[in-house]
Amino acid sequence: MVTNNATDTRTKLIRIFTFLGGIYFFLYFVLPESAVISLGMKAHHEEISNGFIVIGAMALGLGLYNIIRAHGARVVFQRAGWFNSLALLVGLVAMIGATSAQWLENIRNTKDIRSVQIVGEFATRIVEDVRTPPVGRLVPPFRERVSALIRYGDDRASLVEAHTNLSVEAGTNGGTSILVVEVRERIATARAKLEELKGVSWQQPTEENVGRLTQFSQDVAKLASSYSLMKRSHDAHGLSQRLYDFLFDGLFNQLGSAMFALLGVYIGAAAYRAFRVRTIESGLMMVAAVIVMLGQISFGKEIYENMPSIRQWLLEVPNSAAFRAIRLGAGVAGLMLAIRMWLSIESKSFSSGRK
Repeated sequence: MVTNNATDTRTKLIRIFTFLGGIYFFLYFVLPESAVISLGMKAHHEEISNGFIVIGAMALGLGLYNIIRAHGARVVFQRAGWFNSLALLVGLVAMIGATSAQWLENIRNTKDIRSVQIVGEFATRIVEDVRTPPVGRLVPPFRERVSALIRYGDDRASLVEAHTNLSVEAGTNGGTSILVVEVRERIATARAKLEELKGVSWQQPTEENVGRLTQFSQDVAKLASSYSLMKRSHDAHGLSQRLYDFLFDGLFNQLGSAMFALLGVYIGAAAYRAFRVRTIESGLMMVAAVIVMLGQISFGKEIYENMPSIRQWLLEVPNSAAFRAIRLGAGVAGLMLAIRMWLSIESKSFSSGRK
C-alpha cells in the first residue's frame, strides 16, 4: 500500500510538472512580447531553458544507464541474443573511449595554442597601458611587466620547439612538413626578437621600446597561427583521430551501408507486390512508375520525345501534392501526440496500473 501511494504521488508530480512546463513554453511563444516582458517570463527564460537542457542531459545519462543494464544483464545471464548485446556494449565503450581521447587531445592542444597567443596579447596589453594609462587599476611597473613577458615568451618558445621536434619524430606528410618549416622560421624570428628585448633597457617606456613590443606582439601572433595549423594537421594523423576514423568511418558507416543494401532487397520485394495490377489504384501507380523510370533514362526519349517532361510533371505536381498531404497528416499526428504527452495521457508507465 505504501508503494502504491508513493507511486501515485510520483505520478501526480510528474504530470503536474509536465503540464506546467508545457503551458509555460506554449504561453511564451503565443503571447505577444509585451505580455511576456510584463509577466517576467523574458527575464528568466534563459535560466528556465538551461534547466530543461540539464534535465535533458540527465535523461541522456539515464538512457545510457538503462542500455548498459538491460544488455549487460542479457550478456551476463547469456539470454537469447546475448552476442548482439555484447557487440553493442563493446561498440559503445569503444566509441566513448575514442571520442573521449579525441576530446582530451583537443583540450590539450587548445590550451597549448592559447598559451602562445597569450604572449602576444600580453605584449599588446603592455603597449596599450603605456599609451593609455589605466584609471582605477593598479599595474606592475613597466620594467617588471616586460621582464615577465620575456620569461614567459622564452618558456612558450621552448614549448613550441619541443612540440615541433615531436611532430618531426612522429613522421609527417608533405603538408605538415611545410607547416613545421614555417613554425621553425616563426620561432627563430620570435627568438631573435626576445634576444633584442633582453638587451634593451626598460626603465622608461620610450616610443622606440613600445615599437619593439608592438613588433614582437605581431611576430608572436604569426607564430601562434602557424603553430595552431601545425598542431591541427599533426593531430589529424594522431592515434586518437585514426582510431575514431576507423570506428566511425571504417565500421559504423560501412555497417550502415550494408544495412541499407539489405533494405534494398526488401524494397524490391515490396515494389513487386505493390505493382501487381489488381485494382485501378495499383494500375495507376504502375503506369506512373513506368513513366518515371522511362523518363529517367535516354531510352524513354526514343520511345516518346516528351517522356522526360511528363516524368518531371509527375514528380512536381501529383507526387508533390501527395507528399504535402503526408507531411500535413504527420504534422497533425505530431501535434496530437504532443498534446497527449502534455496532458500526461501517454504516461501510463508512471502509474501504478490504474487509469
